[in-house]
Amino acid sequence: MEPDKIVCARKESPLVIGIGENAMFCASDIPALLPFTNKVVVLHDGEIAVITRNDLRVKSVEGYERAPEFLVINWPPELAEKGGYPHFMLKEIVEQPLAMRNTLRISETYLKLMASIIDNADHLILTGSGTSYHACLAGTYMLSYLAKKPSRALISSELPDTLGDSIGEGSIVLAISQSGETADTLSAIRYVKERGSKVLGITNVIGSSITRLSEVYVCTQAGPEIGVAATKTFTTQLITLALLSCHTGLINGSLTRSEFNHLMGLLEEIPRHAEQVIEVSQKSLAGIVKRYSKYSNFYFLGRGVSVPTALEGALKLKEISYVHAEGYPAGESKHGPIALIDDSFPCVFIAPPDRTRSKIIGNVMEMKARGSKIFSVIGDGDEELKSLSDDVITMPNGIPEAFTPILYVIPLQLFAYQLSVELGRDPDKPRNLAKSVTVM
Repeated sequence: MEPDKIVCARKESPLVIGIGENAMFCASDIPALLPFTNKVVVLHDGEIAVITRNDLRVKSVEGYERAPEFLVINWPPELAEKGGYPHFMLKEIVEQPLAMRNTLRISETYLKLMASIIDNADHLILTGSGTSYHACLAGTYMLSYLAKKPSRALISSELPDTLGDSIGEGSIVLAISQSGETADTLSAIRYVKERGSKVLGITNVIGSSITRLSEVYVCTQAGPEIGVAATKTFTTQLITLALLSCHTGLINGSLTRSEFNHLMGLLEEIPRHAEQVIEVSQKSLAGIVKRYSKYSNFYFLGRGVSVPTALEGALKLKEISYVHAEGYPAGESKHGPIALIDDSFPCVFIAPPDRTRSKIIGNVMEMKARGSKIFSVIGDGDEELKSLSDDVITMPNGIPEAFTPILYVIPLQLFAYQLSVELGRDPDKPRNLAKSVTVM
């Protein structure tokens, strides 16, 4: 027996070793270690760590030893604490403006490098799972609007079966994962790399598997996210995609330098707008949530770049409130979903003042005519949509169409959070879910 020795091994699922003073720690995720140390070693897949109180040895399963690579995580321990909030999820929603500001400071060197690779891609595919897939979908709109770059978003678990052998050396895959350890996304990365495609990565965790498998990667600066439901990691992914899209547009001439500078200035204003949205939404939703807590089904509807926002709003509601919700493009209503609508089936519309506004008004009217209660997230001063809706949250104007998902998702996060609390759920620990999905 060796009571002062721990042996641990990594096979696919993440494993992190924390280096403390006269102590060592093991965990599956970095935030769990922050109360004890900010110095960590991330094991690679197939490695074994032999740990004593003051020593760490890392070996491969074949017995080859390597020097541990120490990472210092610049996340203050208090970020992994509730800090007076009733739940981590609410704290992390409120932290979004700061997380956005930090993410806007991502190194331009890496953004420009990634943008040049994206611009030269024959085929560009964005892939992720869950909320990260919704970020990918929003990214396809951003790249189209800002850089005139066509792309497609694929759910990671579906990527191999969708693409088959059609992917190759001319393809670029941009993989997004908040943890950098999502099993389906890592499997998709390995699949495309085996066929000669280059991989770019966006993650929130330095040293994660996605950073080692990507040719180039950037880390969002959301800080630790403890709540299972992604909030600030989603909006910082969107900020990163907006930055990449603007840089790609500048490189390929879709944006002039003047247009680029103007958009970057507007993007810098997003965190300030987010602060206002959080304040207004929290106050407005208090009464709204009580009225909607009796319903068992919801549709979340949007058009254009608001479709990913609708999907994300529905996902947030179902995963933490256990209330059935579906998100889909509003134009599809008449092709089947409208058959379910009556006075017991409310609809949430994401309706910014963009190119789709006139059409979304028609969708609101057709749902209202069938008895649905309408809750809309709209631009400030949109009296027509306000009059057609039973309840509204108003958003600041002057936001470029491509950037609207960053702000318009926040009221939906708060709606899901407050409804979860109203129903007596624990939004931080939804049943059957885990923060980092490391199984396939």
